[in-house]
Amino acid sequence: MVRAPRGDVAVSPQPQNDRAQGVDEAVLVRALDETSLREVRHLVRVLLDGRAGVAVDDAVLVTDELVSNARRHGEPPRTCRLALVDEARRLRVEVDDTSAEEPRIRTPDESGGRGLVIVDTLAEAWGVRHHPGGKTVWAEVVLDRPGGGRAPHLSSAATWAERP
Repeated sequence: MVRAPRGDVAVSPQPQNDRAQGVDEAVLVRALDETSLREVRHLVRVLLDGRAGVAVDDAVLVTDELVSNARRHGEPPRTCRLALVDEARRLRVEVDDTSAEEPRIRTPDESGGRGLVIVDTLAEAWGVRHHPGGKTVWAEVVLDRPGGGRAPHLSSAATWAERP
């Protein structure tokens, strides 16, 4: 598992030119513009049709956060790729933009910027891969984990509410 350390970025273990390795099912590619966020969320649900609710919700939220970050911080052109990998047990989300800006997880005392905290919590792995012309921020969400798609370290809302 590759997980981005706090305040830093993980490096993808896959080669830069390897976008389709291990892809089992449909790959959806969508250019990102001002109207694309709703459509991309819908595409995730279509791709994961028939899956358990929590895993689908987690996949939609991770995709939403990566796309939102690219729209907010990245430079056009921006694209999103969705693929089922590992015998359709994972959803891999890749979002490209031309910005050199590094994504980073914000500290709790900063206002805003919680998208990568959400991605780090829900995704099995995530990171960034640099390539000529920009970068790809990617995440993988496990779809067939017993009890839904939550990462094993995720606490319930009640547990979070009890923390000081």
